[in-house]
Amino acid sequence: MPDNFLESLDEKEENEKRYHKSNFRYDEVRDTYICPEGKELKRCAEQKREGKPSLLLYRGESCRECAVKERCTTGEVRTVSRDGREPLLEAMRDKLRSEEGRQIYKKRAYTVEPVFGQLKWDGRKLSMDLRGLVKVRGEFLLMCLVHNVKKIVTKVLEGTVGLLGKYNKLIKEALWSYREEQLTLVGAEA
Repeated sequence: MPDNFLESLDEKEENEKRYHKSNFRYDEVRDTYICPEGKELKRCAEQKREGKPSLLLYRGESCRECAVKERCTTGEVRTVSRDGREPLLEAMRDKLRSEEGRQIYKKRAYTVEPVFGQLKWDGRKLSMDLRGLVKVRGEFLLMCLVHNVKKIVTKVLEGTVGLLGKYNKLIKEALWSYREEQLTLVGAEA
């Protein structure tokens, strides 16, 4: 699973899962959360964050009298936060939990993810050298180009991929031209 949230939730015991935030239902109309026991958590604060959507905080009002309070929270009352991007996260998590989503991610795990691993570790690129979106995009595209050329060269040398039609002629001409230049240079030295 690509989402650490989903993995960590799968590892929790059933008792912990029941009172996990993912089991608190958000009511858009009333802008409240409903806990697994059916009690409301009302919006109590908004945290402004630079460059990110605000973080909304919701607080339980009847937690003190709740019979399962000890299993739900260690504080006086249960609080839940909601990021402005939460609907997008929830939609993606729903997709990943579906059978179709699992199949797609399984395919991605052996097609795309190894490439990122090779780019990072084989190329020792744990971070970009340049700064700024345009420069980083250019640096990344060059890394991809080098990676793809390496793959092509490896396949050609293994003999598992042949070069097709018009490229054969082009490569032969380039090699012939290169050989002629080499021969000329060797002849000039002698």
